[in-house]
Amino acid sequence: MPRPRFLGSLPDVSKGPFPYAPSRPTMRTMATTQTRRIEVDTRALIQNAKLSIRDVYDAVVELVTNCDDRYQILERPGKIEIEVERRKGRRPSIFRVRDFADGMTSRVMEEKLSRLGGRVSGMELGQAVRGTNSRGAKDVAALGPVRFESIAGDGRFHRCEITEYFEFVIHPSRQVTREVRRAIGVHRGTGTLVTIEVQAHHTIPRHDNLAEHVSLLVPLRGILSDPDRKIVVRDLVQDRETTLSPPKLEGQPRVMESFEVPGYPDARAKLVIERSRRPFEREKSRFRQGGILVRSRHAVHESTYFAPELENDPHALRFFGKLTCPFVDELWNAFDDAIESRAEPDPANPHPILDPTRRTGLTRDHPFVESLFGEVLKRFRPLVEEERQRDERQRAAIESEATRKRLDALEKAAVRFMQEFGEEDEPARDPDGKDVESRFREVGYALNPPYVQMIRGESRRFWFNVHQSTFPELEVGANLQVECLSADIVADRSVFGLQLHPTRESVLRSVWSVRALSPTAATGLRVRVGSIVAESLVEVLESEAHRWAHVEELCFSHRRYRMSTDSKRKRIRILAPLSAVPEPRRIDVEAADPEFTLSGEAILRSQPRLAVAVCDLHVKGSGDEAKSTLTARLDDAKATAEIVAVLPMGAGLSIRLEDIDLGDQRYRWRQNVLEIASKHPSIRRYLGDKAHGFPGQETKHFRVLLAEIVAEAVCAQVISRNVLTNPEEYPGADWDDYYSEFSRLMTRFLPTAHKLQCPEGAE
Repeated sequence: MPRPRFLGSLPDVSKGPFPYAPSRPTMRTMATTQTRRIEVDTRALIQNAKLSIRDVYDAVVELVTNCDDRYQILERPGKIEIEVERRKGRRPSIFRVRDFADGMTSRVMEEKLSRLGGRVSGMELGQAVRGTNSRGAKDVAALGPVRFESIAGDGRFHRCEITEYFEFVIHPSRQVTREVRRAIGVHRGTGTLVTIEVQAHHTIPRHDNLAEHVSLLVPLRGILSDPDRKIVVRDLVQDRETTLSPPKLEGQPRVMESFEVPGYPDARAKLVIERSRRPFEREKSRFRQGGILVRSRHAVHESTYFAPELENDPHALRFFGKLTCPFVDELWNAFDDAIESRAEPDPANPHPILDPTRRTGLTRDHPFVESLFGEVLKRFRPLVEEERQRDERQRAAIESEATRKRLDALEKAAVRFMQEFGEEDEPARDPDGKDVESRFREVGYALNPPYVQMIRGESRRFWFNVHQSTFPELEVGANLQVECLSADIVADRSVFGLQLHPTRESVLRSVWSVRALSPTAATGLRVRVGSIVAESLVEVLESEAHRWAHVEELCFSHRRYRMSTDSKRKRIRILAPLSAVPEPRRIDVEAADPEFTLSGEAILRSQPRLAVAVCDLHVKGSGDEAKSTLTARLDDAKATAEIVAVLPMGAGLSIRLEDIDLGDQRYRWRQNVLEIASKHPSIRRYLGDKAHGFPGQETKHFRVLLAEIVAEAVCAQVISRNVLTNPEEYPGADWDDYYSEFSRLMTRFLPTAHKLQCPEGAE
């Protein structure tokens, strides 16, 4: 087998002009000034690849668009096949992409696949292709080893590989045989098969989900709409095949206009915006159906609403369309030309107009993008404002002033209820693993924290809450007695008076401090008030190092992390025994879902004071609700943890009575907006006719119905969020368990909703 050639290596071409560079200076030549290109370490290549290719969908985009580029250059129709062979356990699954274009010879493979960054896609020649950086086909090695097999026009079979460590391996070419054609699935003519051995920690979705999501990938939208292209997804294990088609979008044209881009006399763009009959769901940007597709000459770069505040605006979600500007390709080529000629940066084109990792589309701070998007927003913002006004008119047409006031009161009550019964912060747990707030709701009182580790000399706050509806005999000032179960800890007082909780209605509480005096494996507190007796377990450690005495292998400090969607970042800690990390060691840490990004140095460093090696990183979310698995690897050791990002419970809650039809649903949640469908048969019956101003909304029947619907929606949302953020609280839960929890929450909130909609004495 030929010796592997690292992609980061550079040819020795000292006499050539830039981009080539002089060879490495030797000891004999160090006396003179030498210039050479900075070498690229393989580690940097792998890190960059893993940022670009995080899952099979990213690989699909790169490989399918490469196939389309070849067909585009050849100016002929073509088929692209995606094949999956899922394997169980630790065996890598097989992922293939096949085209029937002109194939690659070994020389072409060397030129295009053995180095990064070359201008070999055809865009540099003005061809209408997507390729820009000559890196996508190599970056897919972030998922596992990649093999390229091709039958080219010379009638020979050519093969090369890129390992997961970014080594390039080229094999001798040979004559094409029937066996070769059968093996790579190119039964006649020319074509190329790319095979990825997808490492086990990367999941490949099931066939139906894979086909559905690939059909929604924004960068493939133009290819899927091209009548000269056919893309199929094939499951080799289940022998299933699906031909993909783009989402069918129907709308009313609102903008069809060509315009010049200010500051760029040669640049023109064409904008088409349509209004959908129904708003699109708030989706992940790469699978978004709505939004405006941004295209250059041929490539689709992103789907956007052009301004951060519009990305989550429900009124912007009504629109879809296309912005086409071929000048984007010209700016990309011009920037590359400037680099090769070592020209001064052009203020009108100071940096790449496209994100090299392809994660954000056009570079937002590029002056051309600012000018282009500014012109689009002049045309798009009035549409969004018009939609907002229409929505207000429709809602005002349904909601009378009295109805709106009652809904406003319901909103405030729902927020308080959701914040009280929803799991928001990392929950405190007792030794049995029971969430303290769950226990408080069940029995009406809770001593917090129920279990705690303390360091000798440390002080911790404890508190006791009790609900007066469960214990009506307890009043403000009732004495709470605190007893320390050993002399290893001491409380600042032994008797406390219960006080009103500052934020929770009908809840009494006491707060005090406990100091740890001497190490002990088990001690605790016992509190008494009225008929209540509660205990909390305390373990006192000699030092911080004893806190991590259980660490015998690579692990996360928590099995589960939770963060709010509006949090800037969340700290995570990875631990390992000191014996495994005698010196700083780099580890691989990744999030399975690209909605989460990691920052910080992924290096385990010995912390003798803690008796473990520690790596502290930060996780940043995209601002959307998401759930993912964090994985850390050190040699053969592997550790996982779960991370979930959720909206702050009740934040921005709005209840709206809308003139909409949701089919069988009476309501829906759009983020924290509860939309009630007035056209549902069960609601329309009591609300009355639109032509007469919906007269039924003032009747008691309708107000009771509205209270029931809001209470149902709020309680269901609380359970849904609690299950998402704390699934361990619902082990093996079935429908009866969920309904029991739902009924308990309804019993708490429904009387409040009825009271606000139908005050006592109201008709």
